[in-house]
Amino acid sequence: MERPLKIAGVCGSLRQDSVNKKLLDLAKTMLPDNVEYEYVDYSDVPVFNEDIEQPVPESVQRIKNQVESADIILFATPQYNGSYPGNLKNAIDWMTRPGGDNSIFGKVAGIVGATPGQSGTMQAQLHLREVLSHLGIQVPAQPRVMVSGAYDMLDEEGNFLLPEVESNNYRKLLDELYKLAEVKSM
Repeated sequence: MERPLKIAGVCGSLRQDSVNKKLLDLAKTMLPDNVEYEYVDYSDVPVFNEDIEQPVPESVQRIKNQVESADIILFATPQYNGSYPGNLKNAIDWMTRPGGDNSIFGKVAGIVGATPGQSGTMQAQLHLREVLSHLGIQVPAQPRVMVSGAYDMLDEEGNFLLPEVESNNYRKLLDELYKLAEVKSM
């Protein structure tokens, strides 16, 4: 029996009650039996500084191990000041360090995003896509999951109730990521 595919979920917001974390949680409910999910908590990762990269801090090594063991990285990003958050960039920078030890090169990644506003995190996703492409990460062009008005889509327990169109797009994105990851593993 083949090993299951593994997704590492990385949230651009560090807030405990983040709608983007909830969007990652929603993905877990959509996964088939042959796909595992692990959340990458990088809230304790220090700000990148070459002076402290040798030896690699324990919190950094933990997230590097998580993404290295994953076939797919699923990024959920809010949009702050027209881009993705600096803490997410910091985590990505650490994932590529120290030089010669890039934990995410060649991975397959998906990008989703939710916002209470109306932009659907479009600019943040475009900027993140550009950085990931520069790092040799394969990001499918379509479908895109950009949720606007996110607070209006939460039930009483705080779970997402995406409209059918958004939910279908999310499933299609996950399916595309599985296909790309399976091809890479051949």
